[in-house]
Amino acid sequence: MCKLLKEMFKNIDKDNSGTITLDKLKNGLAKHGTELSDGEIQQLMEAADADGNGLIDYDEFVTATVHMNKLGREEHLYTTFQYFDKDNSGEELEQALKEQGLYDADKIKEAISDADSDNDGRIDYYSEFVAMMRKGTAGAEPLNNKKRRDVVL
Repeated sequence: MCKLLKEMFKNIDKDNSGTITLDKLKNGLAKHGTELSDGEIQQLMEAADADGNGLIDYDEFVTATVHMNKLGREEHLYTTFQYFDKDNSGEELEQALKEQGLYDADKIKEAISDADSDNDGRIDYYSEFVAMMRKGTAGAEPLNNKKRRDVVL
């Protein structure tokens, strides 16, 4: 990943100055097909420019890129949660897992119980679902031994 980030930085830093200006950022994003308004690019620049000098150096670039990737992962988790929790009750995850037929009822109840930290019988997104997904399903063997990538939701 480090090599990829270096290449990305070099592709934007065309004059090899070691910094990215607002204009370089605009050009680099446009070259990669990213369609952002000038205001959005300015906000991105300000967010990445940790020392406030109007330039993004390599360390700031890496930090901002890693942060953006983390936000993207959080967004995917939220989308997954919404897929299962159609009525926003926090109570549908157990039923959805049963419908997928991946785990037996006891394993599902155990996972839900472990994740339900406030013992209200529901899994809320912010504290419980995210914690459950970060923890993973170590030790839980799928009922039909499908690999995760073979399962289509």
